[in-house]
Amino acid sequence: MPFYRCVTPKDALSFEQRQEIAVAFTDIHCGISTAPRNFVNVVFLEVSDGAEIADSHGNGVLRYDTPFFIAGGNRAGRAPEVRQQILAGLIDRLSTIAGVSKDLVSGHISEAPASWIMEAGHILPDPGSETADWYEHSAVSG
Repeated sequence: MPFYRCVTPKDALSFEQRQEIAVAFTDIHCGISTAPRNFVNVVFLEVSDGAEIADSHGNGVLRYDTPFFIAGGNRAGRAPEVRQQILAGLIDRLSTIAGVSKDLVSGHISEAPASWIMEAGHILPDPGSETADWYEHSAVSG
């Protein structure tokens, strides 16, 4: 379920940097939330100066005031401190990997009830109510 949109200036990141950021976001999210790694999604949106991006709800435009912006979407139910910890980690890693100051990176994480979200044909449980068999079902085979 975790879905992170990274808004970046056009041509600001190489393929290798995007790959490293995607792995870092997965590590951060899963390290804090214990979500299965295969649930984390990261999308990169390159924009020209002044370009607008539709918000994730399709009702308007995404508002941000830094060149690099993280728009996250997660299951509701975690403490605000946990969301802040995740976001702070994402901002830190994005700024480090992109080689830009943290004041050029901002973001937010919006939430939706778990019962609104489906992964692999299954409605997700609320955070903290996942059973062992849910983790087994969600494991990436290797």
